[in-house]
Amino acid sequence: MNAGILLMAAGLSRRYRAASGGQHKLFGRLPSGDTVFEQSLRHAQQSGLSVRVILRPEDTGLQALAAQAGAAFHCVASGGLGESIAAGVAATAGWPGWLVALADMPQLTPETYLQVNAALAHARCARAVYGEQAGHPVGFRAEMLSALCALTGDEGARALLNSSPSARVVVDDPGCVWDIDLPSQLPRPAQ
Repeated sequence: MNAGILLMAAGLSRRYRAASGGQHKLFGRLPSGDTVFEQSLRHAQQSGLSVRVILRPEDTGLQALAAQAGAAFHCVASGGLGESIAAGVAATAGWPGWLVALADMPQLTPETYLQVNAALAHARCARAVYGEQAGHPVGFRAEMLSALCALTGDEGARALLNSSPSARVVVDDPGCVWDIDLPSQLPRPAQ
């Protein structure tokens, strides 16, 4: 099974922008000097799986970073995460499956992508779990195409995961449950 990765970057980053004076969270700087987006994209690409970034048409800075990294992207004027996932799945309908990940999770490891991908060989849906906390990516086989393309709203694919038998992929990766919503959540350089 070689699902592709949909890296979701079409959010508006409202809370982060309000707390940072207008900066989009995906441009927040990490101790490495990379932006949140750059590191999230690099980790997805390091999995060796196909990657498609889903972003907004007006986010030309993110489009430029994706192009610089050699990543394909698809623009969607989204009304929410569900709609963005639906557009990404429709744009990659020939893939054998999808791993949906959020671009504000820069610590998510390439190994976690591969573990969830491997679980799709035996399950229609799969999701990374760290401790007892469900995380990302979440994975879906191609047979879920119609259901994924019908998603709307801001729930993402949660209802599909809850209504379908899903494999729980226990990983040793706290990055699969850690995301950035506020500037205070950015890691600080070691002192």
